[in-house]
Amino acid sequence: MLTYVTDKSFGPSGSFAGYFLMGVGLFTIFLSISGAVLLLMGSFMAFSASGCSVDVDHFRIRFTNNLWGFIKVGKWQYVHRKMQLGLSHARVAYQVHSLSNRTISVTDPDWRVNIYDGEKSRKGKTICKFKSRDDAEEALARLSELLDLTIRNEKLALG
Repeated sequence: MLTYVTDKSFGPSGSFAGYFLMGVGLFTIFLSISGAVLLLMGSFMAFSASGCSVDVDHFRIRFTNNLWGFIKVGKWQYVHRKMQLGLSHARVAYQVHSLSNRTISVTDPDWRVNIYDGEKSRKGKTICKFKSRDDAEEALARLSELLDLTIRNEKLALG
């Protein structure tokens, strides 16, 4: 079984806010019950993420929301022969607005391995992501071999 974590549920600023709430909750947990609520809410924001599990023995895939980082919620789907794997370059941008009317934008470029429902499908679902293209191509070849799926033409995937 292969398990991948793709993105934080609340982005980097929401994750940082979760860590901050956890710190405040740890500090105030001895003073009142609200510290426990802050600790629970902060841990949810800090550790929740989306991901994917691939069961290569039974040819199944599950796109999950990992609540608190370890509770996986998602349905298993069987991989059929018409599905294809592809590589795409993603440029995810996060934007934070401050109280002083300043905007901070952070871009996070990465390479993603996607699974497509068929030849005509344009939108794929992300299985895993990598910082470098070489690592993504290795994972693409490995998944293609393990799941016995064809690799989509790169011009279509990057198009």
